[in-house]
Amino acid sequence: MKTPTFPEAASMLAEPAGEMECLTRRIEQAEAELAALRKERDQAFRAIADLRNETFFDLARSAERNDGESPLHTARIGIYTSLIAAELGCPDAHCQLLERAAQLHDIGKIGIHATILSKPGPLTTEEWKMMREHPRIGASIIGESEQPLLKLAGEIAMSHHEHFNGFGYPLGLAGEAIPLAGRIVGLADFFDALTHDRSYRQALPVDKVLSMIGERRGEQFDPLVVDAFMRIFEQIEEVREQLVEQEAFGDAADWDSPWWMVY
Repeated sequence: MKTPTFPEAASMLAEPAGEMECLTRRIEQAEAELAALRKERDQAFRAIADLRNETFFDLARSAERNDGESPLHTARIGIYTSLIAAELGCPDAHCQLLERAAQLHDIGKIGIHATILSKPGPLTTEEWKMMREHPRIGASIIGESEQPLLKLAGEIAMSHHEHFNGFGYPLGLAGEAIPLAGRIVGLADFFDALTHDRSYRQALPVDKVLSMIGERRGEQFDPLVVDAFMRIFEQIEEVREQLVEQEAFGDAADWDSPWWMVY
């Protein structure tokens, strides 16, 4: 067998090295292309999620208008909920998520006829039965989602009319079986609803509403949530007065936009 010369040996060694270098470049190129595809996919998923969220919030605002609510009702509920949750020791990130998710608490009212929502007098038994379905409708609209915002929003929509003593609706949950977010939003919604005019009654004095909340401590409302609310009531009232003033000067329209995306 002929022994290869030095140039021949060098050439034989160079060929595998060249092939390996070429293969490495191909792998790197494939990885770069895969990373670009993943980036495009993630951007598409985010765009779809943003569009879906915007649709939900549009529905919530439509339900709010049908109910004769103030354009800032959902904004107030979100802020009150976040403040109460913070006082209860919830992490900042969760409080921010709650502020957005709470805006969808009454999205189910989009499925209730406007004549019922805006009726100036008492509801009939049948009308009240239909009204009590809005938590289920809301949870159904939002659906089962693993996206944190929608998962929390669905939980709130379903549970914000449950009472701590088990006499709420739609499931008759009691105590800590009611999600904390639902317990907080239930109180925030009660306070806001009674301190603002509705189609069937005028706003009650704030002191009267605070007295009613105290009377319902441990019955309709979680005592811990009531206590947290009372401790920070000055903050709550400051927010309420600021938003009432903003609404009076016609700035409420500024909230009729996808504001949740910039928080």
